[in-house]
Amino acid sequence: MTTPSSTTELLVALAEPTRLRILNCLAAAPLFVSDLQAVLAVPQPTVSRHLKVLKEANLVRDTPIAQFVLYRIRREPGVRGRLVAAALEALGQEEQMRTERHQAADRSRANPRVRVATLVES
Repeated sequence: MTTPSSTTELLVALAEPTRLRILNCLAAAPLFVSDLQAVLAVPQPTVSRHLKVLKEANLVRDTPIAQFVLYRIRREPGVRGRLVAAALEALGQEEQMRTERHQAADRSRANPRVRVATLVES
């Protein structure tokens, strides 16, 4: 998948439920693949495959930390940013999504690698 050049391509990238769940979690905090696995209860290859699509769509960015990779949601201005923000706001209305977002925030706070990465990027 190439970088989405249209709203339609962005919507196609967002259309898969697991990708929406991943974005929902990343909206709460930066996370590692293992954190996403734990919160979403899906296998590592599934998480990695969906993160690849989200990265190619410029919806997430990654930061290597030793042998790990920290993923963050990419906030953009303009139409794309407003569309993603609206999708995330809508997800926040669903009980399961709110629960996963809280679990993601808790895992991020509990992970010392995230704190180190945040300090390094500052």
